[in-house]
Parts: sequence; structure tokens; C-alpha cells
Amino acid sequence: MNKWFSVLAALAASVALSSQSLLAAEKAGGAAGAYPNKPIRLIVPFPPGGGTDLVSRILQPAVTAALGQQLLIDNRGGAQGTGGTAIGAKATPDGYTLIVAEIGATTVAPWMYAQVPFDVSRDFAPITMLIEQPYIVSVHPSVPAKTLADFIKLAQAKPNGFNFGSGNVTSHLAQEVFYQTAKVKITHIPYRGSGPAMTAALGGEVQTLFSGPGAAIPQIRSGKIRALAVTTLKRTRELPELPTLDESGYKGFAISGWYGLMAPANTPQPIITQLNSVFTKILSGSDAAKQLSDRGYDPTPMAPEAFGKFMKAEVERWGKAVKAAGIKATD
Repeated sequence: MNKWFSVLAALAASVALSSQSLLAAEKAGGAAGAYPNKPIRLIVPFPPGGGTDLVSRILQPAVTAALGQQLLIDNRGGAQGTGGTAIGAKATPDGYTLIVAEIGATTVAPWMYAQVPFDVSRDFAPITMLIEQPYIVSVHPSVPAKTLADFIKLAQAKPNGFNFGSGNVTSHLAQEVFYQTAKVKITHIPYRGSGPAMTAALGGEVQTLFSGPGAAIPQIRSGKIRALAVTTLKRTRELPELPTLDESGYKGFAISGWYGLMAPANTPQPIITQLNSVFTKILSGSDAAKQLSDRGYDPTPMAPEAFGKFMKAEVERWGKAVKAAGIKATD
């Protein structure tokens, strides 16, 4: 039986597969060519309205067309993205549950929360990076500040007189570190995603926030919030008049966000390879890629191995930043 099983595995995958991987492949529809044969769930670990949700919905039609099966978006907000990510970690590794990897939930939160119910290096199979993005520093129009320097002066004159919002731990950490650098005290108000955080900013519940371009740019252009700076070392092509933090007097201060795609650990490698190929093609020149670029996102596909190494490096980098800042997350 064992000899027959080994022969079958070699014929099906052209490589030696463990019995566990072979069984998973059979559940997923057998050989990679038969995958997928039913809808695929994409867990977005934040509520609708934020950047992860927007990017996923822009990609959804193209992925559905390429795979011939519906890509179903499943928003699972809470715990700054770690709740939905944890659900993905426990899913059956058959290629029918994918997870959007967000910088905060996957590489920052493990350092900020006392307990996170997953290990990024152990519980997931990396597929590809999706996009990179800057963060935009903005304020509510009621704040009498036209520049970042104006706002810092106001905040220094009125300690804890302003609130800043965050919808993920990366935004939280970036703002905490920046305001420590600027020597101002601003009260943190956490939200369950970047969408709710932006809603709070539009309503004046918080007076400032760092947010991704997908959520921020439409509100900036409509005059509902006022942009003061961008967090990357280079200016954004969508808002070229907006100075960087480096240009605003905070030399070397730079941060960018990213989203990626993962599957549960032990998902068969042929499925990972197929998904990487599909997403790489879509991110490399399709209409969906143009839509992402038009909204301020930079499509950045990677090979699975490269994305895995990238996430490992990010975990180490953010661990040092969290320890230096002495910050703990709240939900």
C-alpha cells in the first residue's frame, strides 16, 4: 500500500509529497490542474471600508475571471486584524481559504499584544505581496492648521487636547512614534479598522490620523479632511504637492504599509504556485492593477519564497520598533 501510494503521489505531482499533503490536494480537487472546483473564501481581517477591503474588492473580479470560480470576500474585523488572521490560520489547508496579510496584523501585532493566536512563520504559507502604500497625515478641517508645523505647534500648546485615530496597529505605532519624536501629547482612540477610523475623522471624533491613500485621497479631494504630509521618503504621484515628513523637518522618518496574500500552512505547493501565477499576472498590467495605482497603491507581486523572507524581516524590524517605543495595543 505504501509503495502504491508513493507511486501515485509521484505521478500526480511530479515530486515526492507527504501523505498529509497528498490528502489535502485530493480534498482540494486533486492535481493543481483541477483546482479550483468551488468558490474560494478570501478573509479580509478588517471591516468594510478600509484599505484591505478596497484592494480585495478591486482584485476580486479579475481573480474570479482568471480562476473560473467566485472569490468571496469575508470581512472579519476585530483585535486590529488579528482575529480574522487567526481564523485563517485554523482553516483547512485546501486552497479554498485565503487570507489578506496586512502589515500590522501579521508583523506588528505579535509584538504589541500579550497573546496572538498564530505564528506568522509557522501557521501560514506565503503566496505573494499585493501592494505597498504610503500613509497620509491628515487633520479635520476644524483644526486651524494648514501645515504639519502649524499642527505640531497647536498640539504642543495644548497637551492631550487633540485625539488621533487608528484602525490598525501599524497606524497606531507610526503615530505614537512620530508624536514622541515631535514631543507632543495626543490621545489615542483605537477603532476596529481603517474604515471606522476614517469615519471618526470625518465626523471630528478624532482630529488627526495616519491613513492609507485608498481611504484618504477621496476625502482629501472632497475637502472633508486636510492632508499635511506623507510618510514615505518620496512624495506621492497622486498628491505631489504634499511634503514628506522628512521634508517637514523630521529627517529620516519614513514608513510605508503593505498587503499580501497567504494561505493556511500545509496548503499544497501546486496550489500556492498556481495562485501566485494568477495574482502576479493580474498585478503586473491588468485593469485592476491600474485601478490600484490610480488610488495610490503600488502593485508589488513577489514569488512565495521572497514574500516569506520579506515578512520574516518585517517581523524583526517592527519588533525592534515596538520595544523602543514601549507601546502596547488596545482593541
